Amino acid sequence: MNKLFILLLLCIPSICFSVEWPDIEFPEDAVVEIVAEDIKMYGYPTKTWIVKDNASQMLTAAFFKKQWKSKSDKFDEQKLGSDYVINSLQEPFLLTARIKKEYDGVTVLVGITQNIEASSNNISADQFPSPLNSNIISDIKSKDLFKNGRTVILQNKRSISENYHYYRRYFQRLGWSENTGILDVNSGKAVLMMSNGANTVDISFNKKSENVNIVFNQVMDGI
Repeated sequence: MNKLFILLLLCIPSICFSVEWPDIEFPEDAVVEIVAEDIKMYGYPTKTWIVKDNASQMLTAAFFKKQWKSKSDKFDEQKLGSDYVINSLQEPFLLTARIKKEYDGVTVLVGITQNIEASSNNISADQFPSPLNSNIISDIKSKDLFKNGRTVILQNKRSISENYHYYRRYFQRLGWSENTGILDVNSGKAVLMMSNGANTVDISFNKKSENVNIVFNQVMDGI
């Protein structure tokens, strides 16, 4: 029987959420640890778990896809370097699973955040460096003793090439080094990985219809 973790209704000062948080199921034999550090999205509570399992990356991705896709208002899945990332917007919640290959299975960072606004258009684009007229769908920040993380999902109607070179130039001007850069205009996909000392950023670009979807992940030293 799968482990079922029921997320309790959370209240914060001045605001009490009237909706229940979604239930999250984890694989039967997985080891699940609740992350106890503060994780916030614009000051709103986020829950995260570290999940370790002996299953393959794609079997784990299929597990979360089966659980979330049919319930999603918006759903996205894609490779990000060697990781596999699944995002499920279940209004007013954003659920994310980032699946990392290990020699003996996988490690998964699972997160759930309550969105402040029902419409992503209300999130101001000036809070994150982005091409003109980009629509920031979510901006999730995490913090622990040693690392600060940030995952941003955004969308615009610019070309894959424009988006790719925007972020490549942006980080190069800040002194970052390019580790991996793959731009495939024909397939409508690109990946950019850069670093500055121990700080890293990886960005995936995926063209769907008239839009380019961008998933930005950054990890910075916390001390």
